[in-house]
Amino acid sequence: KVLSPFHWSAYEFCISQVMCSQGFSTGCHYWEVITKDSDGWAVGVAHEMIGKMDKLGRTKHSSCVEWLGPKKQLSAWHKNQETLLHKDKPLKAGILLELQKKTVSFYSIADKEMLLHTFEISTSDPLYPAFWLYTL
Repeated sequence: KVLSPFHWSAYEFCISQVMCSQGFSTGCHYWEVITKDSDGWAVGVAHEMIGKMDKLGRTKHSSCVEWLGPKKQLSAWHKNQETLLHKDKPLKAGILLELQKKTVSFYSIADKEMLLHTFEISTSDPLYPAFWLYTL
């Protein structure tokens, strides 16, 4: 199921991060984020318990794939643990949330899709699409 456009919540972060107002607790959901024009970004999912100061992937309440342009580094983050992915910067990132399988998978989308990383999800509470931008 491709959702577009998302409705972004009024949840206020203290950093340049947003979370969708629509959460998912069942089913299979997919969305894409165009990342080619940003030197720093993270895309992922977050639980509503994420704190206003919490950056995606730095708590048990979120998972993400992140690109940091100055470091030219792609990483996956979950529970404040970083996994270096040793892949080129995606021009577009795809996120596949499969709640019955309890996984969230991240893809690089170009001429063909390439799996970047998959996390196991341990919560049965709703998860919300989320992202942050460093620069455009």
